[in-house]
Amino acid sequence: METSLFIISILFGLSIYIIFNLFKKLEKYEDIIEENQNFIQSEIKRNEALLEALRQIDERQMFEKDDDVGSIFYQIKETIERFKKQ
Repeated sequence: METSLFIISILFGLSIYIIFNLFKKLEKYEDIIEENQNFIQSEIKRNEALLEALRQIDERQMFEKDDDVGSIFYQIKETIERFKKQ
């Protein structure tokens, strides 16, 4: 009887230790995910500002409508739109 109580106590203590360890790791990973999301949001805002600056530079849309330069402008715009959706 005493040995089974001793074994149960050890298993209970071990379970508490494992759960506490997993909880600390979970919180660490949640912090990493939150930092990554904040970084992505700041990059999206920076890219939107870049697109707006490019549009202001090209007020007459001479580059945006040009075939060669316009395709690059369109690719930049599409890349920013993809980042917005993530």
